[in-house]
Amino acid sequence: MNLTRDEIIEAVNGALVNEMELDPADLAPDKTFFEDLGLDSLDMVDLMIGLQRKFGISLRENEEIKQVRTLGDVYDFFEKNQAMLTAQAEAAKAAAQAAQSQPPKE
Repeated sequence: MNLTRDEIIEAVNGALVNEMELDPADLAPDKTFFEDLGLDSLDMVDLMIGLQRKFGISLRENEEIKQVRTLGDVYDFFEKNQAMLTAQAEAAKAAAQAAQSQPPKE
């Protein structure tokens, strides 16, 4: 799945509106989760689990997620990590195609 930045913003904002019952008018890239949007740590866990499933990105061992403070940081995080996953998938596909094109070993 390779989403555009606008699709990422739409998915993240949709999760905030649907799951956290936030007003879409309050969602701007510079808004902080705790101070501006009023979320707590449990809200953040729920949100990140939902987004992890949506984007297929594991957050458990990703240190960058700890640096997320604003809504814009979340957009950037998923855009960057999605690009990395796409590159990994393309490399794996190329390796599989190369392996199939080699003659069998005798």
